[in-house]
Amino acid sequence: MLIVCATDMLPRGEAAGERAKMMARQLGAALRIVHVVPSEREEPRARIALAQLERRLRSASGSKTVCASVLLLRGSPAQQLGRILQKSAPDLLVLGPRRRRLLRGRLGGSLAERILSVHCFPLLIVKRSPVVSYRRVLLALDLTSAAREIVRTVQPIASRPGVATSVVHAFEPRFGTLPYIPRGMESIGAANSPERADAERAVRLLLSGHGNGLMDSNLILSAAFPADAIVSSVRRVQPDLLVMGASGYGRFRRALLGSTTTQVLDAVSCDMLLVPKGSKPHDRWRPQIHRSRKRPQP
Repeated sequence: MLIVCATDMLPRGEAAGERAKMMARQLGAALRIVHVVPSEREEPRARIALAQLERRLRSASGSKTVCASVLLLRGSPAQQLGRILQKSAPDLLVLGPRRRRLLRGRLGGSLAERILSVHCFPLLIVKRSPVVSYRRVLLALDLTSAAREIVRTVQPIASRPGVATSVVHAFEPRFGTLPYIPRGMESIGAANSPERADAERAVRLLLSGHGNGLMDSNLILSAAFPADAIVSSVRRVQPDLLVMGASGYGRFRRALLGSTTTQVLDAVSCDMLLVPKGSKPHDRWRPQIHRSRKRPQP
């Protein structure tokens, strides 16, 4: 298994590297740190910083060490990282947070959007400096086929001892002839509606095939727009990690990141694991399968 972490060597980028190291140790994965500089003039300083980072990543911590390597490239971050991802096909990509204006970008406006438009693997956006492994995990689920991929992706994390898992689902009650929930009317008659009961059964059934760690999750059912329901649940649960789809949620669709995903990225401060449709990490997040698997070098 391979984890790739792209860092800009700024403090928040270093937080992404530390989280990637923690994830690599937990999953028994190899770790590759990638840093892209725009010009040759910046290479010497970057090489020194990367050498220091590599020593820290390879240092012993706990009972396991991490097989880590660093790679310095020159050029466009999106293009160079895209080439690395195409060649190495990682099981997980880790990024630090982008500037707020980039998260709001349209087509091709952010590095995360560009990556997810052409690559189909989980993307972890690290927003906080890690202290311990994830202890509170929140899943945002709809009832599409992509929800099963999200559940299978997070299962290796959620099933670890000491991890508390919550699930938020935004269901759609009907108000007369209105097809969706008017703002300000979300709580009227929704608590005991047939739609809520149907949603609870469907979500419990979705979770039932993935072990006790997920079956026993705290379930939050919200008669609200998906982005509102997720952000409200983040404030309520205070998770270390939010897991959700990346290419649209419910009735919302956009060319790259889903509209709901983009709104939530702007609104929450916890780490986010984005799972694009078609990702199959549940078959790959098993270290014992990958110990003999060879990966092409960039």
